[in-house]
Amino acid sequence: MNRLSATNLAAHHHLNCDLYLHNVYHRRGTPSEAKEPSPLQEAAFERGLDWEACLLPFLDEQDLLLTIPSNPIDADALSANLEADDRDHFFVAGLTFWPPEQLKQKFGAAIPVNFGLAKPDLVEITRTPHGITWKVVDAKASKAVKTSHHVQIYFYSLCLSYLLPQPFFQPAGSAAIWLPPKDGFDADSIPSLDDLKSINLSLLAPSLDDFLFRRLPQILAREHDSVDWHLNPLCRSCPFKSDCEQRTVENGELGSIPNISLAQVRILRTLLGISRGITGLRPDHTDIEDLHLLLNDTSRLRRVGTSFPSTLKKAKRLLAVQPASPLSPLVEAARTKAIQLIPRRNFTCPQREDIAVVISLLVDPSSSKREIAAFCISVFSIIPSFQPDPCHGPDALFIPALSDILRRILDLNTTVKPAPLTQFYVFSTTEHAALQAHLIDRALTSMPPASENLRLCIGALAQGASLLQTTFQPLLLSGTLLDFMTKGRRSKHELQTCLERMDLPTDGTVEELRQRIQDEILRLQAEGGRGNNGADDRRTELGQLARVVALKNVIESLLALPIPGSWDLTECAFLLLPSSSPDRKCPTDEDVFDTYRNNGSLEVLEDRLEQRNATIYAVLQNMRARISATGTRLLVNDARILTANFMDLCHEDHLRKLFFMQQFEVLAKLTELWKARIEGCPDAPVLEYKATVQGKKGLEHVFYLVSGGIDSPGGDSAFYNYILCEDGTRSGQLPVEALYDDLSVSGLLFPLNKYTRAKWNTQNPIVQQNLLVADLRDVAVDGQRTKVVLQTWGGLGICLAPGRYYRFSPRLVDFNLTKVLSTLLELDMRFSASEDGYLDVPFLQLILEPRSFGEDPDFAERGKELVKVENTIQSMFRELRDLAGREHVAGALVLKPSQHRAVQRILSSRLSVLWGPPGTGKTYTIALALLRLLEVQHRLGEKKRKIIFITAMTHAAIEAVLNKLSHLKTCYRSIESLPVDWLDHTQIEHVLKGNDHPAPSKSDPSASLIYAGTVYQLYNFTKRHSFEVDMCIIDEAGQLALSSAALVLRSLSSSGRIVVAGDSEQLAPILTAQYPQLKSRLLFGSILDCLMHLSKLPSPSRKESQPPLSPTLSDYSGMSSSQGTIVQLTENFRLNPDLGEFVSTIYSRAFKPQKVQAKQLAKQLKSIEQDVGRDLGVDPQVLLDVQNFLLALSNVMLRKPQTVLRPPPITLKQNAPLEMQDMLTPTPISLALVRLETDSSQPEGVGYEAHVRGEAALAAALITCIRRCSPGEDIFVATPHRIQRQTVKAALQQNDLVREMEALALDESSRGKVTVDTVERLQGSEAGFVICLFSLPPSAASDLGFLLERRRLNVAISRAKTLCILVASPAVLRPHVSVLADEGNAKGYTFLRAFEDRAWSATIRVDVDNF
Repeated sequence: MNRLSATNLAAHHHLNCDLYLHNVYHRRGTPSEAKEPSPLQEAAFERGLDWEACLLPFLDEQDLLLTIPSNPIDADALSANLEADDRDHFFVAGLTFWPPEQLKQKFGAAIPVNFGLAKPDLVEITRTPHGITWKVVDAKASKAVKTSHHVQIYFYSLCLSYLLPQPFFQPAGSAAIWLPPKDGFDADSIPSLDDLKSINLSLLAPSLDDFLFRRLPQILAREHDSVDWHLNPLCRSCPFKSDCEQRTVENGELGSIPNISLAQVRILRTLLGISRGITGLRPDHTDIEDLHLLLNDTSRLRRVGTSFPSTLKKAKRLLAVQPASPLSPLVEAARTKAIQLIPRRNFTCPQREDIAVVISLLVDPSSSKREIAAFCISVFSIIPSFQPDPCHGPDALFIPALSDILRRILDLNTTVKPAPLTQFYVFSTTEHAALQAHLIDRALTSMPPASENLRLCIGALAQGASLLQTTFQPLLLSGTLLDFMTKGRRSKHELQTCLERMDLPTDGTVEELRQRIQDEILRLQAEGGRGNNGADDRRTELGQLARVVALKNVIESLLALPIPGSWDLTECAFLLLPSSSPDRKCPTDEDVFDTYRNNGSLEVLEDRLEQRNATIYAVLQNMRARISATGTRLLVNDARILTANFMDLCHEDHLRKLFFMQQFEVLAKLTELWKARIEGCPDAPVLEYKATVQGKKGLEHVFYLVSGGIDSPGGDSAFYNYILCEDGTRSGQLPVEALYDDLSVSGLLFPLNKYTRAKWNTQNPIVQQNLLVADLRDVAVDGQRTKVVLQTWGGLGICLAPGRYYRFSPRLVDFNLTKVLSTLLELDMRFSASEDGYLDVPFLQLILEPRSFGEDPDFAERGKELVKVENTIQSMFRELRDLAGREHVAGALVLKPSQHRAVQRILSSRLSVLWGPPGTGKTYTIALALLRLLEVQHRLGEKKRKIIFITAMTHAAIEAVLNKLSHLKTCYRSIESLPVDWLDHTQIEHVLKGNDHPAPSKSDPSASLIYAGTVYQLYNFTKRHSFEVDMCIIDEAGQLALSSAALVLRSLSSSGRIVVAGDSEQLAPILTAQYPQLKSRLLFGSILDCLMHLSKLPSPSRKESQPPLSPTLSDYSGMSSSQGTIVQLTENFRLNPDLGEFVSTIYSRAFKPQKVQAKQLAKQLKSIEQDVGRDLGVDPQVLLDVQNFLLALSNVMLRKPQTVLRPPPITLKQNAPLEMQDMLTPTPISLALVRLETDSSQPEGVGYEAHVRGEAALAAALITCIRRCSPGEDIFVATPHRIQRQTVKAALQQNDLVREMEALALDESSRGKVTVDTVERLQGSEAGFVICLFSLPPSAASDLGFLLERRRLNVAISRAKTLCILVASPAVLRPHVSVLADEGNAKGYTFLRAFEDRAWSATIRVDVDNF
């Protein structure tokens, strides 16, 4: 009988190949490799067995294991075994069973599929008072959960749900993968239940049930030749690879082009479908031949490009089609079976070097820590005196061997003239990643200070480190040192410390020391990162000539090889090198590993690794020779002189990590920009110039958008954060944008003045002539086109001409980098100079010892008095409110219970963290807490002057705090006979421009001076006037990076207070690069996440050598409402009970809503009936669907029958806490879901831009209807992407809402406001109605990870006070199972499903061809 195992199902989801399943099930082909796994596959399998061998003894020792003989067991025997074991909690191992017959019922009318034996690794059993709960657990020795793992545990769970009879046996509703510790395991490792990665099975069910019971029978029922497949790099592990290779070549399949992924082949198939549709006939030739004919048919190509420009553009890029020729080297190589040159310039590999260092690394898949098992370093040198022998050895010898070679090359720099050019090579990106991981792992695990060998290797080879050193660090550090020197006077000791860290002499007078530093700053500025090739290098090095070149990537970019599917070094060398070359016969990776594992001869292993390195170098030289033979100069750069020095200004470990993180952030941003620029910014919007007109602030240039999307400007600030170049110029040359040097002008205000213009003059002359720095002034819809208005600066040689096209791309703008670096340096030097260490540096104490910071005994003792007095004030206002009525102004001064706990914490401690979910009054609480503190201190006779900072990342958050303070001060003064003389001594100022703000007044010695501003303006303020602060309050702290918080905390006095307020489930700081999550500290996130993580670590008194790691940054489900430093606010003033119940599902405690459902909403929505059939300027069909949707929602609220909406599947009162049940309706009425399905008649389906237009039409219809029925309410439209914001605004401009409001006789003051913005910009705001646009077409499913971020969803939905309408699509609501392998995606999808379970929903279809 034909059968499929769970392993086969998992392999299908790894390979993404229907043909694999068809072959296995029908036993077609000769999978010889399957009978004898390769040595690498055996090693990976062995690692899995080792992990199981580690787990089972651990469970047995803990008396948590029940082992069942591995014979197939029936349902009755299994039930009896489980019932007989009286333990409350244990795991079952060895379980084997046949899938139950009942499974066949789920196939419906389809032919059932036969499945083989199921063998789950473990089943977790938990005994309850009513029976037994079970959960499938599979042990996997991988670093992360994979889709294939989820497929297996879902299948096992599905089978057991039929085998184990309910209700006594209840499924847990989830299954889990048990992963090893992140730092590896060995025989002595102790597994942890914390490493169980659970997934809710209901999340997997939609995708996997559809696959198992609908798609799988269809796949298996097809004829063999009609089954979908594609030969690609994943197929290397498939047992049917050889058969597919033969079919690919014979049939001219797209897999004849190597390294074409499944996503890429879909683009090419779409292009072929479009082309064949245009011609009306399917030609009788292969896919490869048809691509060749299409690219050579100018007429057909033009017709395709006119109708489907996006698809054609993507396909041309994929096929390496160059502007000068219509031919694709990849297609021609596959068609002619001959190597083809790809005529595009390459900047990542040098055209020559004097010394080539080639590294081969062997990683053992069976090793629990994935360490380097063996290495070989070969040096190929043209210098006669430098011909070192190859170096070999195991992991422990790699750093010493590499550092020895580095030192010998560095010595040559001084003895050989000119100094030799050096380049390092590996073959694959896998080896490159292993090299970088090895260096980073050694850096993180070695005890400080790191060994000199390690520092040398990191400085020379670590990705980014060498670029920072040669390209960025001189510019960054010169700016940092300049800022350090010019802001405030420096003592002699500070100057000497600075010089010592710069490896400069420290003797002399203060002026001599200062001058020495100034001279070094000038040297760094002059050096500016120049390499050995002159001043222009720093403008072309970024992202190029990385110290370690992965040669395979370079070959793929320059040579099209006629090898189907994929190729590795062995195939590449056999094709490129002449038959006479001794390097042509290169050992495969399997051969090398087999020698390591089974041969036992170290000499043979070393010989094979040496041969591999020789082949790599021979392939490199052959590639260069082929390029040279064509007479083209495709390899642009020479190698560079080796440098390995890396200036390390900060010495304290944590500050040093933050210091480097800031530099690597710049590197990551610039690398992203450069990657696009080196290709000529292929995805950049293209603008057509129209005219120049006089604007409010000078001349403005009017363009029309030709392709791409442009976001509307965020405000009136002119940052000139774009660059503009003529499109289609400089063919075959380096694009102008790639010559632009961002860093030298990133912190300058444009237009430049006579003082700053000198910086611009250092730009490449081509940039000065042919590039404009642009400021986006406006984006608007003009008829059927999008009008773009710019102001520009520069571009001496550019003459804007009507009808010409221009590329519009972003540049790096960063005014604050040197501020953060300078602050970290200052704090580090203060720490070094202090006798009390970190106790004199509050910011550092906050990171190292937050408990000792918050639990200061002097503060605690004084806090008792403050709390006692504050209690009397709270009681006074409560009594006054009760006597005068709840509407009395005193009610605003009465704190709710959790708010009162937070205020008392603030009064009694130096450190307080207010963790407030959306709408819980965080801003109100910190504002009233501050006034309470000042009043209490006044009553206790504290008359000294106090300076208090209130800060946040955004101006909106600052203004919110100031408005609350102003309102509360008014409330105080409105109460007759209330003593408020202390308020007369309270001065509140908004610091908008720190450099210009007047210094704190000393005229009133008892004044309380409150300064509110962003961290950057308060930094400027304190730098200008140099004073200490008694208290720092940080609102929306989840958005503020820890390193940025240092800008204000640097000014905190050694006895100052810190109050941090925010929500760990809202959006965090955006970091471009990825950083390690350190076990003891969260340095690379927000200050809120850092403090909440530290609060969960054991106290210093505990003896554990290694504190436990928090499972996730935002998982604080076990935290009470008031745990030590952290106080959770639980009363909710924004969300009504429905919305509050839903949002509270991700918080540790339920909300206590302070408002009721808006009963008038149903009547307002009912008034939409009057507009049915009217022309409201919106697409009629979309408008009608939206009107029916909202009218049905009104009927639901009025408890009247309706047929449009699908009711939510859950009943709230059954799930809600007791205190909320009386406030809730049986089903939610404030959550609504629109399932948006977009359709198109185009052959390529619905593209992302077309889908967004359809989504915008739906949003415009919703806004129009809501504005007409509730004209006084604010409406937010929350968009994850800026292109959505732009498209919705364009749709609203076509439908003139202002005219509609005027028609309703509403003046401007009584109209609600419509705000369309990204989720990030809406954080901290609220509106009556919120429309969340979270939909995608299937073609853009790769973007799901961004949409499914739980924090983003939470922020968007929790802005609503009355009604939240979520617009989603099937691709989002029912994502492919592969999306859920990411733990963050799974959390976000769980949150989304919780909304779906509570929402009234309807499907609306939109034909995007109408927009």
